[in-house]
Amino acid sequence: MIVFLQNALGFFIQFFPCALMIFLPFPKEAYRFRRSYIFIGITAASLVTSVIFSAVLCLRDTQRFPQYVVISNSFMLAAILLILAAYIWLVRESFVKKILVFCIVLFYAWAVFAASNTLHSFLNVSQNVEVYPYNEKYLVLFVSATAVLAPIMLIAVINPLKEYIALIKPQDMLREFIIAIVSTSAYFVLLMYCDTQFGKVELFLLYLPIVVFLTLEQIFIYWLLFRESVRRLWENELQRTMEIQHFQYEKIISDMENTRRMRHDMRHHYNSLNDMLDRGQLDEMKTYLSKVIETTVKHDSETYCADITVNGLLQYYIGLARDDGIRCEVHAECDELSISPVDLTVLFGNAMENAIESCKKCTDDRWISIQIGTVQGSFAMEISNSCNKAHTDRRYATEDGFSPAEAFISDGAGRGYGLRSITHTAEEYGGSAAFRFNAQTKTFTTRIRLNIHADP
Repeated sequence: MIVFLQNALGFFIQFFPCALMIFLPFPKEAYRFRRSYIFIGITAASLVTSVIFSAVLCLRDTQRFPQYVVISNSFMLAAILLILAAYIWLVRESFVKKILVFCIVLFYAWAVFAASNTLHSFLNVSQNVEVYPYNEKYLVLFVSATAVLAPIMLIAVINPLKEYIALIKPQDMLREFIIAIVSTSAYFVLLMYCDTQFGKVELFLLYLPIVVFLTLEQIFIYWLLFRESVRRLWENELQRTMEIQHFQYEKIISDMENTRRMRHDMRHHYNSLNDMLDRGQLDEMKTYLSKVIETTVKHDSETYCADITVNGLLQYYIGLARDDGIRCEVHAECDELSISPVDLTVLFGNAMENAIESCKKCTDDRWISIQIGTVQGSFAMEISNSCNKAHTDRRYATEDGFSPAEAFISDGAGRGYGLRSITHTAEEYGGSAAFRFNAQTKTFTTRIRLNIHADP
């Protein structure tokens, strides 16, 4: 019975933290069911699996299977594949993101395993380890390694990974992500094979330098991947800002050319009006002057507000919308803002791209309404647009019909709405963001508020 309990407890301690960690980096809205239900299910499944594992070891035929290594590794591999299948189904996110998190957690699993085996060899534990995998001293080592490494993993890796997973788009670096995942898979297959072939822990130290080198190499690969992903994310935002600035530059050049042409035309208009005045053709003068005014207004550039960045964003995205036949209504009243142009681009860019993409899917009336202004030290923006469908989660509470970003899940193809990026940026300014989909009116509304008070 003691051997049975030790094997079950050892397997649970080794398996359960990993099974739990692969779910933690994802937000609540990414789960198919309530997070509490999923965590309870993971705990129950880990307990049942641990009991079955211990029972298999205790009932094995020691004559035919004197070594436990093949049995324990095969059972662990089967348990990993089962939790991987459940994990892929339970989390509604990009497949690449899910596999990436899974591979990172495997590093934690290997770190606990390697630390326990290394200490086991250094302590020169008796040969009883061949009888069953989790003898008393081995179990203490696994508990100790988990107690030390699990908090480090949660604080140093899992928590930062939450923000990374929310912001990074794997499709921007699909090739690099696949390379990292394939190399990680090959790394762990090799380690599993070596452990199966050389189960005695005394031989573990012979391969320790190779294992350390491969582990450091994998860590370096992930470090490069994360750094490059973040760099490309900011490059994309900067590129979007540069496109807006380029659009502004071209518009200024176009306005200057229009002004030069209008001055040239005005000389002809003055001459024509002067001739009509000499001939006393007042009615003709009024008709002609009305046409001149109408033409001048038509070619006049649109200026929405005093803030250069907001005005440029409005001109850029409204131009894109109108090119797609989307009707736009704009009311913007704001002076120069103390908000980063990059942050304004993230906020307005994500909201307008969602609105334009939503309108493109509408077969009926396609429209976007934009309200922007400053109220009592706050910058407020509300964007409404025609929308036939939105994927919502009704578990989240609403206030005046508005819900947090978590209530709107991805469209099932691995692409999110970008609402979490909007919320994250708004919260950096002490503000908030809320969203609403009205199925009756087929309208989606984004409401953003930023605190622009100067620091005391």
